Amino acid sequence: MPKTIRPSNISSHPGPEAPGFSSLGLALGLLLASLISGLLLSGFPAWAQSRVSPDIVEVPPRPSLDSYEVKAVELSVDIRDQTAKVLLRQTVRNTGNGILELDFLAPLPLNGSVSGLTLVADGKELAGQIYPKDEAFRIYQNIVSQLRDPALLEFAGQGLYRARAFPVERGKEATLDLSMEYLLPKDGGRVDLDFPLANSLTQGRTVGRQEISVRIRGANIGGVFSPQDGVKIERSGDMATVALDLEKVPPLSSFQLHYQEAPGPMGGMVLSHKPDPREDGYFLFLAEPSGAAEPEGPGATKTVVFVLDRSGSMSGSKFRQAKAALSFVLERLDPDDRFDLIDFSSDISLWRPEIEAMSPSSRSEAQNYVKSLRAGGGTNIEEALAAALALEFGDDPAYLIFLTDGEPTEGETDEIRLADVVKKADRDRGVRIFSFGVGERVNARLLERLSGGSSGSTAFVAPQENIEDKVSSFFSKITYPALVKPALDISLRTNRLIPSRLPDLFRGTQLAVVGRYPAGGEATLTLAGQEGSERRSYTYRAELARGPSANGQQIARLWAQRRAGQIIEEIDLAARSTPNPELVDELVELSRRYGIMTPYTSFLAAEDQQLTDSAALRRPVEENLANLDQVTGADANWQRERRASLASAAAAAPQPMQEEKMVQELEEMGRLDRAAQSRLVPPTVIDGRGFFLKDGRLIEGDLSEADLADLKPIERFGDEYFELAQKLSPGQMPLLTQAYPLAFRLNGQTYLIAAK
Repeated sequence: MPKTIRPSNISSHPGPEAPGFSSLGLALGLLLASLISGLLLSGFPAWAQSRVSPDIVEVPPRPSLDSYEVKAVELSVDIRDQTAKVLLRQTVRNTGNGILELDFLAPLPLNGSVSGLTLVADGKELAGQIYPKDEAFRIYQNIVSQLRDPALLEFAGQGLYRARAFPVERGKEATLDLSMEYLLPKDGGRVDLDFPLANSLTQGRTVGRQEISVRIRGANIGGVFSPQDGVKIERSGDMATVALDLEKVPPLSSFQLHYQEAPGPMGGMVLSHKPDPREDGYFLFLAEPSGAAEPEGPGATKTVVFVLDRSGSMSGSKFRQAKAALSFVLERLDPDDRFDLIDFSSDISLWRPEIEAMSPSSRSEAQNYVKSLRAGGGTNIEEALAAALALEFGDDPAYLIFLTDGEPTEGETDEIRLADVVKKADRDRGVRIFSFGVGERVNARLLERLSGGSSGSTAFVAPQENIEDKVSSFFSKITYPALVKPALDISLRTNRLIPSRLPDLFRGTQLAVVGRYPAGGEATLTLAGQEGSERRSYTYRAELARGPSANGQQIARLWAQRRAGQIIEEIDLAARSTPNPELVDELVELSRRYGIMTPYTSFLAAEDQQLTDSAALRRPVEENLANLDQVTGADANWQRERRASLASAAAAAPQPMQEEKMVQELEEMGRLDRAAQSRLVPPTVIDGRGFFLKDGRLIEGDLSEADLADLKPIERFGDEYFELAQKLSPGQMPLLTQAYPLAFRLNGQTYLIAAK
């Protein structure tokens, strides 16, 4: 059995001082590995017996797409004391007619110091070799040149691990385990994980299942953040777990995760990026309460008023579910909580004229009252909410849970005036209104006005959904408030912070604020708010980047996603026949520059749609925004949910599956005919920038006519192609690997990567 090379401390950074990489030692290691491989692999084809060299690399023909399938990719990471133990398991199945010989190439982590690495195929340890970044690039270049396949260039710019061929019998599966340990880089108190997943086995293929599991152990874990969409983060004691499950999608190129080592009750983290010295930078501030999401014992004392619509349209299963949801809330209120119940139709009924403290007797009486309620009559929202807000809530965190299925039919019915009535009734006391719109007759925009004005939120319950599940899930969250009425102060000048008014922060949730800044430097961030009966203040120090940072483009795109949602909300709530043209232009620019699809700018992805004339694009966007006039029905609810998902986006990773789903939903609602749908190709996102397929070319979304007229052609696999590759960061390498010719701007020059 050949011994796998296990360097004691091999850094993935290139350089003469990197231990384990002396030229003599590397040459001897390569020669020894080649001789051993030649003896042991004598039954393999000739290319497998060739000596490996950074400059001379003989490679096999790349297996065709139908010769094998990637059934699963599983990444397991265990982090303790800044050290990550990683296991990457990949399962492939030979679908061809003969024995499959695979040459395995995998990039090493860009940052951090690798201290041990092994590769096992079906229980047998394989010999392999590690190459530092510069030598790895020559290997990539040689292989890409021979195979005329640019896919592997996506790894260039990083160190390389290579193991020679391993056979997979016809119809059989093989499991390949790559395990390593490495020290994660640390910036201040923030620890960064950026593990590359793409390799020669998965590149260019659909993966049946991708599962990622990360465990972070430590007593001082603060905020945890991943830019990958769909990630689930949970906390339990001194451990945080991160999970992601995907099915039948292209392989992830890498998995990024950041966490803060922050002793104390409130962890805080800052990520920043300034791609151009002439433009504002982008930052993300993340705050997360330490400890378990649901500590033992009762939650913080709070006041809850439940306002239930019992109009005739609520009768039947909806009303039974609504009463069950209310019963759930009553059963879980803590002994120190205060509460009241208001039910309404044409008339208004209060369970108690004043908010009452929870006790066994009051709980029992309230439960009996709920059971006695019957539905019937009109919908007088104005009097119901006015009566609720006239109650004395006190100084504890106060929440109004409002559940309705219709538009107001009595009292004030104009949504703008009704929202103003509620705002005046609240008198800046800070009562958070959480609205649940049931079914498709509810006025979606009215609920947005009511909840948004109080830093609450709105949820829509579709006819086939369970009301009780949604309300109970929400109430479980607000049981443990960590910081009420929070405010964030930043010592450096910032602008365009989103959200502009911060929501309350609960245990098990995160507060994420994104924004822009003109100049980087050392900054002090102070997060203050109410914790129980006391005023709390937490201070964090961070360095806002003065230039580009690794993976920073994701922070820029996260800001852009949220800004797009904020713009749509502003246009929606303004309720003007013609929206503000400046907001429309900004929405178009965000969609083009960052590749963000919305229901109002999706037409930009049509292959025959030109992108260079902003003024010409304004009219179709305005026509699409006119759909916001729909305030009731499934389409109205869907639009508000789409807007909210942008405005509160927790991740900035490209979401092609979601964008394709959005296109399908637009077609189902009659917004697109099948011919129009077939012309829409969701944008490709590379390095945080949007690229649109136009006339058989991928075009960077914000290139001007002048840029396109001044394209410098770069032929694939030529000298200029590889010279350009050496100038790109790892995040920019996909610019060279696309199936279509691609036009992009870099350092003031516009290039066209031409197909050969």
